[in-house]
Amino acid sequence: MKKKRGKGLQKYLFAFDEGYGTAYERFAFDRFASALVERYEISEVLEMPADGIMGVPGLKSAVFAAKGCGVTVAHPSAEFLKTAGKIWAAFGFVQPKPEFVRSHWQDSAFRDDSFDLVWNFCVYEHFPRPEAVVKEMLRVTRRYIFLEIQNVFNLGLPFHRAYHYLRREPWDHGNLSQMKISGLKKIVEGLDAVVLETGATDMPPWPDINIKAAEMLKREQSQKTQEKGRGKEKGRGKEKGREEWHELRPAVKLKPLGELLSDLNAVKAAGEACPKDRFALLLFRIWYNLIEKQAPSAFKTFVAHHPYLIAEKVGKK
Repeated sequence: MKKKRGKGLQKYLFAFDEGYGTAYERFAFDRFASALVERYEISEVLEMPADGIMGVPGLKSAVFAAKGCGVTVAHPSAEFLKTAGKIWAAFGFVQPKPEFVRSHWQDSAFRDDSFDLVWNFCVYEHFPRPEAVVKEMLRVTRRYIFLEIQNVFNLGLPFHRAYHYLRREPWDHGNLSQMKISGLKKIVEGLDAVVLETGATDMPPWPDINIKAAEMLKREQSQKTQEKGRGKEKGRGKEKGREEWHELRPAVKLKPLGELLSDLNAVKAAGEACPKDRFALLLFRIWYNLIEKQAPSAFKTFVAHHPYLIAEKVGKK
């Protein structure tokens, strides 16, 4: 059984000035993932492909490292992995040492049965061939796969769609038909895996409108001029890794590494969160323990932001 550690991540919840929506999402996910490690006795984790939501790469799997798991972060972009590695080093995750591997999400660089858990966050709905990706996840895991997706039934979705329409911005959050656990479950069961549980995380007292994220991505469009002129990276016979990622997330830009590290160092120097953030964290704890953790699944179907599915590879115990 894993040692119960990992609380140190809480002081970084507000480090990147992403708004309280993203801070709560990470808070809720960290609580859920910590329990997941204990429940399924997980030791080796692969995030494939790693997520770059909000411009902070590979941060979701940090909770697994904080729990003492060996973590591998996989992504096709060398720049993404370099940034992720620097951020993880700033967090102090050195034992077990995390691995950052350049690999596509299909025909990956990993051997069969290499990890206890293979997972990803909010990328399934972007895959043009989702079944092929799930099949690859099942090949690489020796035990479990875990996928979180966006919730097409969330009460905030119509407002989010209207927000994009009024701003004349393309919908860049993935295929709505792939934001249903029922469809994912059908694919998983068709690949002869056993679905162990389904549910949802991230159920704050506000709808999933994501306006803060959209505004930040708009500001980061100014980075385009800086990116022009950079040479093509070789690997896997395809375009540069960033462009491969843009097949799934055309609007996402990595935040500058210097800015991210500056934010983390500022938190370390302060020693503790400001009174406003401490109060927000207190409210997070109260809401999560009394409301989100206790809410019935039927209720979460319409108010939680991220449904999830956990499945086991057939024949593995």
